[in-house]
Amino acid sequence: MQENLEVPTLCRMCDHGCGILVSVENGKPVHIRGNPAHPFNKGWMCVKGKSALDLFYAANRLKTPLIRRGGRLLSASWDEALGHAAERLQRLKERWGPQALGIYYGEGVGHQEIRYYMKRFANVYGTPNFMSVGAICNAARTFGEILTLGGLTKPDIANARLVVLWGANPLVSHEPVPPKVIRRLGKSGARLVVVDPRTTETAARADLHLKIRPGTDAVLIAGLLHVILREGLWDRGFTGEWVSGFERLQAEVSKPRYAPEAGAALTGIDPEAVREFAREYARTRPACVFTGNGLEHHPSGVAKTRLLAVLKAVTGNLDVPGGELFTPRPPIKDITSPLPPPEAPAIGARRFPIFCRARGEAHALSLPRAILDEEPYPIKGLTVTGGNPTLQWPDSRRTREAFEKLEFLMVVDVVDAPDSRLADVVLPACTFLERDEHRSNVYLNLPCVTLRQAVVEPLYGLPDQMIWVKLAHAMGYREYFPWKSCIEGIDDLLSPMGKTYAEISAAGGIYAYDRRIYRRYEREGFGTPSGKVEIYPKRLEEAGFDPSPVPSLEAERMRAAEADQNDPFPLMLATGGNLLPYTHWQFRYIPRLRKTVPDPFLEIHPETAGLLGVRDGEPVEVRTETDVIVVPAMITGAIRPGVVHLAQGWETSNANRLTSNEDADPVSGFPNLKSVRCRVVKRASAS
Repeated sequence: MQENLEVPTLCRMCDHGCGILVSVENGKPVHIRGNPAHPFNKGWMCVKGKSALDLFYAANRLKTPLIRRGGRLLSASWDEALGHAAERLQRLKERWGPQALGIYYGEGVGHQEIRYYMKRFANVYGTPNFMSVGAICNAARTFGEILTLGGLTKPDIANARLVVLWGANPLVSHEPVPPKVIRRLGKSGARLVVVDPRTTETAARADLHLKIRPGTDAVLIAGLLHVILREGLWDRGFTGEWVSGFERLQAEVSKPRYAPEAGAALTGIDPEAVREFAREYARTRPACVFTGNGLEHHPSGVAKTRLLAVLKAVTGNLDVPGGELFTPRPPIKDITSPLPPPEAPAIGARRFPIFCRARGEAHALSLPRAILDEEPYPIKGLTVTGGNPTLQWPDSRRTREAFEKLEFLMVVDVVDAPDSRLADVVLPACTFLERDEHRSNVYLNLPCVTLRQAVVEPLYGLPDQMIWVKLAHAMGYREYFPWKSCIEGIDDLLSPMGKTYAEISAAGGIYAYDRRIYRRYEREGFGTPSGKVEIYPKRLEEAGFDPSPVPSLEAERMRAAEADQNDPFPLMLATGGNLLPYTHWQFRYIPRLRKTVPDPFLEIHPETAGLLGVRDGEPVEVRTETDVIVVPAMITGAIRPGVVHLAQGWETSNANRLTSNEDADPVSGFPNLKSVRCRVVKRASAS
């Protein structure tokens, strides 16, 4: 590589894929700045992106492969580690069958290129149990919108006159707009409405903040639809031509039981505020709604997202400037499909058939049951790439118990991480500054492919793609993995476009494969069987589910009902919120990020704390039906009374010790992380 140059590439400190420029001197990265030519961030960078060199030079980076010997992880050569892993995987296959191996990737490697290599490896090996972080992130929203709208929308926030952020905090979490776009809304004359039980960094800037009680989103959405349909505020032209099932919906939600007054006792939101919000949303064009995982992580997450999709549709905000945009995916070669499908069913396929069929993978959160209870058959081996399931999955205690029972565990990661400490083989990956990779930008509403270009040779480890290629070669699968470099693999993946890595790199690392066309449905229809928005999807009914997006809400009413202090779990716990310096568990090992939020804390309202006799900063026990943890209390008026919040990602005071996968959404299999019944008590003083 050349010396003393500035290389355009993409950040991977979160899933944004912001464009950055990296200065390299004498073969080492020395400075990073935002790339003003990138169509998404246009030069902006967050605190995590500015700390990317801290990740590159992190003290806890894995420097060599490791093999467990005599109970200890000891350094090994690449040939030795890959040979050992291949031998163990082959032995596992011969003894238990190929389905006994699970292959999992997490947020640390993203959701795009690397998964192709892993899925191909799974297919060659013969296991149906390729699985991903999709079992806990984004898929519920995707299912809800595809069933209803025929595709996934993303909000055109920069061009909207009214922006609704529902269970999302884009000033902190990685979302499809840079925070500066949110900050400019007031100056452009657009109004911001936030629906969230907490006064988050984003909610503090809102023109209207609806502090909803966790788990009652469907009640609020039904109330909004009730007002819009009773007062004739829907888009009659669009709805009449492009929406199927509208009359049935209108008859259903116009009933008094769905009026804002009927829902107020559950949502905790003043009925008049709901009515004013409904009128403003319906009358303001264009308007858009962005939802974070706050809407998905409930026992009825798909139903909630479907109901919200209906709200977007009947107000005429689909595929218009400033509304909800559909962005076509790039034509990427599927290198996994020519191989014969595995014979055994994927784990989770019986309980969550829609999830497994739609994503073409196993349901990851069903893994602990398969390991511990051997249902539907035993899982004896697992590979984990860029993830920490024992920390990030619900019921962490049971997940760890399952991992400890495995006959073989292989972990691929950049740094020493919680799961790597349990592994039999650890393979060091390199950082995003040391690998080449393509990226699709559909989630950013950009019909373009961008390149993550290696700026230096790997300091330690290998690119994830090449790790899987080399492991495949060690297994005897060389003919299925012919690529000698990441760039060769990218060229293969991009071949349907007629573009190569070199061509896109020469053009600044950005290639637009399509152009923005609004109202594509007028030419192509919606991507549903009927070609229209389907309020009552036939596909859902055929799968044995209630097709109505407006269920009786009785389960939600019971869940949300206020409990008295005699109830064993009188409070509502919301978990999973991100903290600005971190992406899930990642980066707590970077000193300058860790010092901004050094320790975990439980957010609790002064009124709730007063009833419990809890003082600010003192440790409390938080107990659910699943487990108990100890964490310091942080008393704040930024959360609803009766609700407490604990951020995710802490190894001590791990929020996922308190959550479970038993009360999962029946369609997506997503766990309940946002409306968990709990009890908080002062920790008894040591005698």
